[in-house]
Amino acid sequence: MKIENFFAELKRRNVYKVAVAYIVAGWALAQGVAQVLPVFNIPNGLIRLFVVLIIIGFPIALIFAWAFEITPQGIKRAQDVDLSKPHTIHGPWIYIVLVGAAVSISLFFLGRYTAPNRITSADENKSIAVLPFATLSDDRNDAYFADGVQDQILTNLAKVSDLRVISHTSVRQYKTGAERNMREIGRQLGVGYIMEGSVQRARNRLRINAELIDARTDAHIWAETYDRTAADLFAIQSELAQSIVTQLKAKLSPQQKAEIEERPTQDLDAFELYLQAKTIIDSYINATDVRAALLEALKSLDEAIKRDPNFVSAYCYVARANALLYFFDLDPTPERITLAKNAVNNALRLRPDSAEAHFARADYLFRCLRDYDRALEELAIARPGLPNSSPFFILSGYINRRRNNFPQAERDFSTAFAIDPRNPNAYNLLADTYVLERRLPEAVHVADNVLAAGETVPIVYFRRALSIQSGTGDIGPLRDVLAKYPDMEFAGGQTPNRVWIAMLDHDFARAEKFLADSPRKDFQDIDFSFYFPKSWYEGMIAREKGDGAKATAAFQECREILVQRLVVKPEHARTIAVLAQVDANLGQKDLAVSEAQHAIDLMPTSRDIYDGALVLEGLAQVYTWTGDRDRAIETLQKLVAMPGYTNYGRLKLHPLWAPLRGDPKFENIITSLGPN
Repeated sequence: MKIENFFAELKRRNVYKVAVAYIVAGWALAQGVAQVLPVFNIPNGLIRLFVVLIIIGFPIALIFAWAFEITPQGIKRAQDVDLSKPHTIHGPWIYIVLVGAAVSISLFFLGRYTAPNRITSADENKSIAVLPFATLSDDRNDAYFADGVQDQILTNLAKVSDLRVISHTSVRQYKTGAERNMREIGRQLGVGYIMEGSVQRARNRLRINAELIDARTDAHIWAETYDRTAADLFAIQSELAQSIVTQLKAKLSPQQKAEIEERPTQDLDAFELYLQAKTIIDSYINATDVRAALLEALKSLDEAIKRDPNFVSAYCYVARANALLYFFDLDPTPERITLAKNAVNNALRLRPDSAEAHFARADYLFRCLRDYDRALEELAIARPGLPNSSPFFILSGYINRRRNNFPQAERDFSTAFAIDPRNPNAYNLLADTYVLERRLPEAVHVADNVLAAGETVPIVYFRRALSIQSGTGDIGPLRDVLAKYPDMEFAGGQTPNRVWIAMLDHDFARAEKFLADSPRKDFQDIDFSFYFPKSWYEGMIAREKGDGAKATAAFQECREILVQRLVVKPEHARTIAVLAQVDANLGQKDLAVSEAQHAIDLMPTSRDIYDGALVLEGLAQVYTWTGDRDRAIETLQKLVAMPGYTNYGRLKLHPLWAPLRGDPKFENIITSLGPN
């Protein structure tokens, strides 16, 4: 048969038409399979099988088109049909093409929009959570060791910018020993893949088992067992991380590969000491006694550095722990600044190009020196090496928020929340940013998302209720949460709320009991801003009761405590602002105004909008309690024009503002802040 006759025969037997119809219909079916079935958690292997069968069917369809003919009497073999007469399929193939096109488009959009809670496929395919590894030993030290293996693998993967890696704090929640629902964990953390494994250590031998699981389908994608000497630990962790990068088809730059392959220390005992300290420092926010926890971590780090004086990561965490002790006034002495500075300098001396060391310097500049511009410069240097670091984005958000760059701060905290969704620091700071901007419904929404992700700690319910109260004046949810969790005390922030609610109810005996029952000597105010000694609240209650002598004695005691704080940390704007409020309540108007103004000069809003607004509110309080209503309201009008904790619920209900209630200008301010 000549070639021209062959193609003519293909056309006469409708092979072309069948090919076109099959391609369109097959593509439509493949689209439906690929887009829709994952919504119902159909395993990827089954989806691939469907697509392969569609492809295999194509040549079979062409063979049938050549061998058979459609006639008015039905389908017949070609050899039984009079081929001298042209035979045509009338119409149906056109409809097949049109229907196939319509179906394919419909299925494409159905797959895209019927799963709004799923992250994009590109992101999902390169997102992973490394869960804590199980230890196959009863030795507690081996449990620490297993945590360390998992931690370092996660750290290595987090250096790969083409991956989205869930941070340490969030994955620590999923302890070993309990049954793990991989699909649910994947949903809570927003990842496509999960890695888990086990560690067995016997003398100088190690056996590490690791497995990669598709969290969407529960399919086991990859597994490997490493059976080597303990000295090979870091090599195993590096190989394992690179295997995962390969499995997820992520890009790995030469620099990232070199960083993954670099040993953090030559001493395994030093590494274990470092890991114990790192765990404490990373989760300091959950500690019952933050000061004691950080000091314990520093002891472990000092031992680690004695064993390996070139341990860069250990120096970085020494700097961070000392900076935290200073920043939170847990030990606000010049010695802490020096210790943090020396640790940073040692880290950079050993590794001038270390992203972790530059981050440590940024943290030191922010917390110890309040040098925001230089801190941001250091973060810019560290950024390429820390693509999945939630502490990086949290610090960046902190600084940008204080510099009044709230849009960038919101992006920073949102990123931290995305890669560390169960980190209290990440979600609290994101919600707090909305509170400062008086976007209270969005703050509530953050809490709802955290609860939906499986978090159950009481502080989330507390902050959610506090946001509702701040935005609407509805104190009911806050009452309910405090009643449900009577022992909750986070950074001393719940006792003040119990006290002022009791004061609202004029139940002063209950307010006094709340204070007496707490072992704390000082508390953060209801919005976690100022630290007030216990005697401050004793004075507030006595004043509301009308017991002037007791109020004066309490405020005088409070004053003495604050003066001692200023000896340790002179010219501290927040402490001076609280001292001014105490002196206002002691009737020292001129002194109080002078102190409040000095606090503002030390911390103007142009330098730091966060602390600046807090000390400016201190001046408004001084005017309020010394009877200067006009200046108090004038200062409040400035406050409500900038981000801050001066909100509807606070002004409407808190006893601090009672002297201004009833003034038309003050009531207008409250109305302007009220819910729409």
